[in-house]
Amino acid sequence: MSETKYCINCGKAIPTNATFCPFCGATQDKVASTENQNTITSEQHNTPNQPEHVNMWTALKLGMRQTFTWSQRITRPQYWWLYLDLVLISLVLTIVLGIRAYSYPAFILSPLHVNVLQTVLLLIFSALMVWTSVMQFTASARRLHDSNRSAHYLWFYLLPLVGPILIIVFLCQRSEPAGKRFDRLASQPKPWTHKWWTWCLLVLLTLGYAALINITARDTAMDAALTTTSKSAATNSDDSYSDSDSEESSDNTDSDSDSESDSDSDSITIGDDDIDIADQKAYSTSFTDSSWAKSTFKIDKVTVYKTDGTYTSGSGNDKKDFNGVVKVHMSIHAGQDISAYPTQAKLSTNDGQQVEADMDSDDFDGDLNSGTDSDGNVYFVLSKLSSVKDITSIRLKWDASYDTDDYDDDNAYKTFDTTLNLN
Repeated sequence: MSETKYCINCGKAIPTNATFCPFCGATQDKVASTENQNTITSEQHNTPNQPEHVNMWTALKLGMRQTFTWSQRITRPQYWWLYLDLVLISLVLTIVLGIRAYSYPAFILSPLHVNVLQTVLLLIFSALMVWTSVMQFTASARRLHDSNRSAHYLWFYLLPLVGPILIIVFLCQRSEPAGKRFDRLASQPKPWTHKWWTWCLLVLLTLGYAALINITARDTAMDAALTTTSKSAATNSDDSYSDSDSEESSDNTDSDSDSESDSDSDSITIGDDDIDIADQKAYSTSFTDSSWAKSTFKIDKVTVYKTDGTYTSGSGNDKKDFNGVVKVHMSIHAGQDISAYPTQAKLSTNDGQQVEADMDSDDFDGDLNSGTDSDGNVYFVLSKLSSVKDITSIRLKWDASYDTDDYDDDNAYKTFDTTLNLN
């Protein structure tokens, strides 16, 4: 019985000395010059190289070394040990870095805001996840080669439900000697870590993965803000009811008609947190600005709260303690299409504190169409507040803009800057 080899293109058995395949016509590798060489080559290519003892560590080392290797083969034990390694690594990365990466956006483009620590964490998490994903993908291609199947079978992943099941079945098949036809391009002059294009591909995939996570985190934060808005509206309604009852039943009226005490409200809600209140004071204000873009910005009420104890906001480097809150109620009438961002305002107080608006402020700003009205509360947390009477004036700055094709229109961007005296 004549010896056979396998076609490097179709994988069918053909005579050892054949120079082309009688089935598909593909030209074959040159036949070894001696029978000895032919036997050695056949033995070397019947099965992919593997260590004597396949375990999690040897499989992981092989996977890292062959991250960008497509043409070789990987045995069934090597593949599934590597699969277990990557699942455990991904789980640890998600718990240690992923949960925080998805918690809130690392950067916002409009207006530009970058959290450096969150951005670094996001990029590290994305790079590691991309690396493990590429390692898993190429290992699947090599496992299919070992079962004498082309990597094009991975396209089955696009078939809903049925496709992934078929791929799993293929990945569980035994090694086939005919799979050696995929080893014809196995030699690599240098490892993937020494090739510029592999690093470029990893960087591009990392940036894309990081952008996707950032968009998801931003959408989650926006959904949380909408939930906060509804809760804040309900809280404001309860506060107003309490204020009217307090005014009707009060025996002593403050001589200053522009200020009132709201001490009968025990707590306020900021985001998902209920803040217990020890004391509070509300001030009626009459700020109105109609000088820009046919639009009107009004601030009619400022409330200063002294918390009952110390609370914490933010996390990581943004984490800080506070015992005071300033709530500013603002309404906007858009005379034309505008973008306004009072919920990203900066506030400074007469006692030297400067803070940015809390992320859990009401969601009432952003892009506003012409003729629309919007109003809500902007919250600022103060790290030190001995008494609500200590705050006698505040200064607010926020930005607004509108789109225009006139490059000479210096009025397209506006920074509002106002000082309110609380008395």
